[in-house]
Amino acid sequence: MGSNLDLRKFQSADSIVDAYSKIVSGGKIGYKAVIERKKIPPKCVKCGRGGDDGQKFCPQCGGKMLVPLINCLGCKKRIDEGAKFCTECGHNLTQEENPSFKTS
Repeated sequence: MGSNLDLRKFQSADSIVDAYSKIVSGGKIGYKAVIERKKIPPKCVKCGRGGDDGQKFCPQCGGKMLVPLINCLGCKKRIDEGAKFCTECGHNLTQEENPSFKTS
């Protein structure tokens, strides 16, 4: 059984940070937790070698270094590495149709 309440108003980034801050601080007023997002390192399109932020070309083979997508371009759902289509909306994720990599 599900709820008929519209809970989208609680999904804003600020409300999530506020709720997390209350949990982490034990309810202390004015405490703000810092939520850091994990940076995805770029990968070489030729050899697949991982690289450092800011690298544009692979030091091994000279291929272009690109950051793989982690969310669907259509519905923003998290996608698995190497997926060709989104399992939520069916969006084509192949590099030929829509680049499945974004440039760093």
